[in-house]
Amino acid sequence: MTIKSAFAAAALALSAVGPAQAVPISYEGTIAAGTPVTGSVTGNGWETETAAGVDFWRFNGVVGQSFSVRGTRLNPNLDPVLTLYFGTTTADASQFLHDADWGGLVFLRVADDEVTVASGPGGDPLLSNYLLPFTGLYTIAIGGIGSNGAGPFNYSMQTTQIAAVPEPETVMLMTTGLGLLLMAQRRRKARRA
Repeated sequence: MTIKSAFAAAALALSAVGPAQAVPISYEGTIAAGTPVTGSVTGNGWETETAAGVDFWRFNGVVGQSFSVRGTRLNPNLDPVLTLYFGTTTADASQFLHDADWGGLVFLRVADDEVTVASGPGGDPLLSNYLLPFTGLYTIAIGGIGSNGAGPFNYSMQTTQIAAVPEPETVMLMTTGLGLLLMAQRRRKARRA
């Protein structure tokens, strides 16, 4: 068999298998502020960018809203880490990137080891008082990095959202409007007297 015919046979064998099927990202659900959610991830799926070992959650946010999220290990061998993105996706799981834009998602922040824990590797992730830059749906990816073992490991996660902080222009307009109303009220009282 010549080299040319060997390559042709290999190409024919590969075409018979067919292309690999794309597996889209699936979301565990939607997070409501103040309500904890739980899940299970692999020990290093986030680190190796293996989406099959990472959980994806979504939530609705408003620009200027103060947002916090904490991931908590329920197994001491897990070292959890999370990434915050703007948008949601159904992109192929092979596109997952833990610290960059991908699949139509805009990368915002990573949280890792902000909370010291009594046992196990690393700390727990906490993203605290982050002002959301856009109004719409957001994605949180949570997984393991440098955990003791492959898992699966359980975690819980909870978010808090505080009303949007008004922009300085809005505050100035509201203050000016209130001042004008008070002046008008004083003038009316002065005319009556």
